[in-house]
Amino acid sequence: MSDLTRTQRTLHAQTPHRMARLHQLGLADRPDEEFDRFTTALARDSGVPGALAMANAISDRQFFTGMHLPSGDELGSAAEADALAAAVGRVMPLEHGYCPETLDRTKALILPDVCMKPDFAGNEVVDLVGIRTYMGIRLMDKEMGIALMTICVVGRDIRPMEDGRRMLDYMKERGAQGQYLLDRRIDALS
Repeated sequence: MSDLTRTQRTLHAQTPHRMARLHQLGLADRPDEEFDRFTTALARDSGVPGALAMANAISDRQFFTGMHLPSGDELGSAAEADALAAAVGRVMPLEHGYCPETLDRTKALILPDVCMKPDFAGNEVVDLVGIRTYMGIRLMDKEMGIALMTICVVGRDIRPMEDGRRMLDYMKERGAQGQYLLDRRIDALS
């Protein structure tokens, strides 16, 4: 395990607890209508053209319990929307994307241009889906003291660097809303 990054070691150490809790909450392996609606609003209001948005339950893999894919109208063609939908399913390996890194951060991860950071430029989603913009924030299980999920918006166009502050403020606001949805679900177990 010495070849693993700190983020990967943290993910592996917490995986059994996170998996059990996500299953208990009904978020581990099936789409959730409430989080689907949330991610549709998250994408729509993000200011990112053709945005994808996910509520990502992270365990031994990434499962998009909430997901919004842009329509053909948003992308300019139905064929492009169909190709994107085929490339992006509800499940993604931990090595793909930026949400596993976000899960391990106390602050939002804002990347107006993912290729500006060498550690992120080589990520599989850059080539697989054409991701060039990412903004995400984690959602915590405060009872257990671990991060369970992330919410994120990704786009296929680079955002101007001066959008960084607006993107951060947006994710903080929406992170609080996503946290409320998760907290309600946790409270319902009590």
